[in-house]
Amino acid sequence: MNLVKIYLNRITGIIITVINLLWTGHWIWLFHDYYFTKILWLYMYPDWVLILNISIGLRGIYIGFRLIKNNIHIFKALSIVITLLILGLFVSYYVPS
Repeated sequence: MNLVKIYLNRITGIIITVINLLWTGHWIWLFHDYYFTKILWLYMYPDWVLILNISIGLRGIYIGFRLIKNNIHIFKALSIVITLLILGLFVSYYVPS
């Protein structure tokens, strides 16, 4: 395998992993704040939206690690992650309202 391709896979995998860590952290933070703090929320996402977005983020982290280890091609990883994030955005902002 070409050395440039290996570095490109690793850099892209790290970027995918960081984006999905932030995505997952945001939804875990919301889930925690909904049930374990005394904050009065004007609007709350349903539980299934929170769980779905957390699972999307975890799947994206897994794909990022697989890309870092060169177990998956970069095009396939990017297409899966982008599709999952668009699905998560759609479910989060259009379905519950």
